[in-house]
Amino acid sequence: MAVRTAGQDDDEWIVAAHGEVYAAEFGFDRRFQQGIAGKMHAFRRLPGTFNRVWVGWIAGQRAASIAVSDQPGEVAFLNFVLVLPQYRGRGVGRAMMNTALDHARTHALKEMQLETYSCLVDARALYGRLGFRMTQAIPGKQAFGQTFEQEFWALRL
Repeated sequence: MAVRTAGQDDDEWIVAAHGEVYAAEFGFDRRFQQGIAGKMHAFRRLPGTFNRVWVGWIAGQRAASIAVSDQPGEVAFLNFVLVLPQYRGRGVGRAMMNTALDHARTHALKEMQLETYSCLVDARALYGRLGFRMTQAIPGKQAFGQTFEQEFWALRL
């Protein structure tokens, strides 16, 4: 797999891929993809040089995405974490996570945080294997036509 910094055409793919995968796997409605589009738009307007979006490529095809931004208090925040179903089970998710973690460590940040949902069982398992721990769970979150626990996880770097 090759990991590259995302360009403008990649942003469109990231938004569309999130919408398609989350609709197919979790029954999320179109509001999820609209939310991802809004987050991407806001992400691209963040100040500073730390903030990055990457796309993982396999055999000339986009396979995965991840992004990281800096937050106050020497914290990095993950976003847009996605591995297309056909590329799962090959270490792609771990490689993408390591790209973001290495970037944060290189910039001497002290903690990595992320938001996820209880229905994302495979992603949550990966976060746990990498040493992330849940710091907060908000039960009964209703969004995107579904009800789930909204979770926040963190890893000391």
